[in-house]
Amino acid sequence: MKLSIVIPCYNELATIGNIIDAVFNAPYPNKEIIIVDDFSTDGTREKLKNIIEPAGRVSRVYYHDINQGKGHRK
Repeated sequence: MKLSIVIPCYNELATIGNIIDAVFNAPYPNKEIIIVDDFSTDGTREKLKNIIEPAGRVSRVYYHDINQGKGHRK
């Protein structure tokens, strides 16, 4: 059985790398990491696209076209 770990993020530029490292290095051998970026505006998106995705440690990354909740202000 595979463990799916979903990491929602919004403007997490300073911490997203550490979060992924911690999850990736967790002792569960059969896992996938899925990231959902909630339309970050601080460079998180670019870091995910240019550094994190190409490294292959993350199974999938989804990008919202508008902010849908995390960090959303009404």
